[in-house]
Amino acid sequence: MKFAQKLFLCTLLLFLFSGCASFGEISLTPPTFTLTGVKTEIQISGLNSENKEPVLYKIEINGSVATSGVALEKNLGTVTLKFDNSGQNKIRITIGEESATTSIRTINGWLSIFPPLIAIILAFITKEVISSLFIGIWFGATLVYDFNPLLGFLRALDKYLLNALADPGHAAIVIFSCSLGGMVGVINRTGGMQGIVTLISNMVRGPRSAQLATWLMGVLIFFDDYANTLIVGNSMRPVTDANKISREKLSYIVDSTAAPVAGIAILSTWIGYEIGLIRQAYIDLGIAETNFYGVFLQTIPFRFYCILALFFGLLVCLSRRDFGPMLDAEDRSFNEGKVLGDEANPISSPESAAPELPEDMPKRWFNAAIPIAIVLFGTFFGLLADGGMFASHYDATAISTSKGGADMKKMTIISIAPDTRIITCSSEDENYLKLKYDEKTILSDGSEAQKPNMAAIEALGEGNEIYVTALDSAMSIGEKVRIAFGGADSTRVLIWVSIIGSIIAILLGRIQGLIAFEEGAKAWIDGVRMLCMAICIMLLAWTINGICSELSTAKFVVELVTDVIPYWLLPSIIFILACFISFSTGTSWGTMAILLPISIPLAYHLNMQHYKEVIALSPDAPEMMLYLKNMILVSIGAVLEGSIFGDHCSPISDTTIMSSMASGSDHIDHVKTQAPYAILVGLTSILLCYIPAGLGVSPMLLIPFSMLILVGFVMMFGKNAERPQKN
Repeated sequence: MKFAQKLFLCTLLLFLFSGCASFGEISLTPPTFTLTGVKTEIQISGLNSENKEPVLYKIEINGSVATSGVALEKNLGTVTLKFDNSGQNKIRITIGEESATTSIRTINGWLSIFPPLIAIILAFITKEVISSLFIGIWFGATLVYDFNPLLGFLRALDKYLLNALADPGHAAIVIFSCSLGGMVGVINRTGGMQGIVTLISNMVRGPRSAQLATWLMGVLIFFDDYANTLIVGNSMRPVTDANKISREKLSYIVDSTAAPVAGIAILSTWIGYEIGLIRQAYIDLGIAETNFYGVFLQTIPFRFYCILALFFGLLVCLSRRDFGPMLDAEDRSFNEGKVLGDEANPISSPESAAPELPEDMPKRWFNAAIPIAIVLFGTFFGLLADGGMFASHYDATAISTSKGGADMKKMTIISIAPDTRIITCSSEDENYLKLKYDEKTILSDGSEAQKPNMAAIEALGEGNEIYVTALDSAMSIGEKVRIAFGGADSTRVLIWVSIIGSIIAILLGRIQGLIAFEEGAKAWIDGVRMLCMAICIMLLAWTINGICSELSTAKFVVELVTDVIPYWLLPSIIFILACFISFSTGTSWGTMAILLPISIPLAYHLNMQHYKEVIALSPDAPEMMLYLKNMILVSIGAVLEGSIFGDHCSPISDTTIMSSMASGSDHIDHVKTQAPYAILVGLTSILLCYIPAGLGVSPMLLIPFSMLILVGFVMMFGKNAERPQKN
């Protein structure tokens, strides 16, 4: 027994000593793979963070010293490296007397561009989008999975495709797109669409007024680009068909108003997202700013592409002059009566949801107008409601994280929005309320003197209980509306209104005895069915976007250019870079998230250097921060606009796909006819706006001058399809 006890004790001591010996040994955790030329983070564990003495460290890549120096161990938890060679790169890190090794698979950075490039080139060559997108996805997955095509094929299906559909935002878009398509099927079946076509046709005097009405509707639905695209395309398509306007022209007008008007509107679902990105970049730079909505408003004069795209759309509608592939499409439609080309393959077929109706069946316009109006106004007021416009609003004078005085009310935090300084809470009396804080709001945790502390307030999280002293809000209606739009979830609201619109459309037909409930349900299904191809394309576009994200395609492109930009060319280069990333990935919002945190610091530092070296020497030099903030605004505008420009030109963009879908256009024909118009406006934005703006020229001079140039170009090179064309 004693021997057994001794054996157990020795074993225990050996285990403890071996554990102590291994404690503190450093180890490395690299990512699964990386790209050449892209900054890569390696995590180091096992460091002694309590060591106050600096230590020597050395990092080697394939036996060559990449960097070395002296630092505290607690600051070496993450190291950033760049790799020049593809293949397996061996990493050795030595810190003090200890060292660790690992390896990382490195892919040539240029290969990361190939998945979207292959998809786009094949789509243009074959005019078959689904297989082209899947081949691009397959190639990207093969790169990720060690150039194994079989494994890449399987992961393309069970990982990337599945993840694209499982994303809640993507699923929401599928649901409301199908629901809206179903609603269109119902109003076709009840004769509502024919009725509204007759009504609008009586007011429309020809192709010019039909195009102008479409453009005007696109501008008026300013609060969300998705709602804009689906409502305008579906409601105006029969009118433009009746006036011999090509589907390519309709989809161009729809696409060129949706994102541009949502991008520059002072109230839209884009604002909260953009303000959040701008705010974080300002905070990281330490730029003193309190009103980030004001910063957003100040960027509007530098949103050259959106402003010029809206103007150019109006110009071609009023002048009836077109050029390039769009002129061919308009010539075919007007002179041959073919709104679609002979080889067109629309990604949705609205005609399939328009059955033959009895001649004696009344074609009442309000059977279409009422459901569409419900979707339109329901979206607007739904966004306000979802963002908390109609909740109680209070101004917080004091907040405590421990039990406060008798005058303090207990609340539970739902969320905090630092960009608007709004805490969404619940209390015993109210399930949902808005609490505004500012620099004067007192924060106390019960252990120290009360004092204003905005950073500590914003560090609070969901579920935290707080005690608040608050007054009735002094916010204006306009501020409440802005905050509501900034905090609303547009995809959720669009699901609500599209389903409600569908129900109303069926009820209208049933009440008037036009259809039975079974017929209404069948018509709804027929409307959904016409979107099957469009949904497949959209799903594949999201999938290839996920591939590009995992491959760090955008990061590679950014790393290529960030070190070689002169200050005055920065806005133009940023615009082009944003365009390329958005074109390759099909997402404008994703491009903004990538580039704004990079471009704002770049603009700050490059222009600060120029100010100190040149401008400060001038006797009438402006105040430095005033100059820097103005130049930052130019670069912010360049990121936001380049993202939208690339999105307009990309066949894998969701809004471009939705424009083709809602307009009943061949998708590749839409991209081919829109691209020359978008490129013309984009080049004008670069050459006549962003380059001069980078040199300090006022946008109030640049915008009118650019508009005049566009007018001159259209008048010189554009032709009217209604007039005989010379061969």
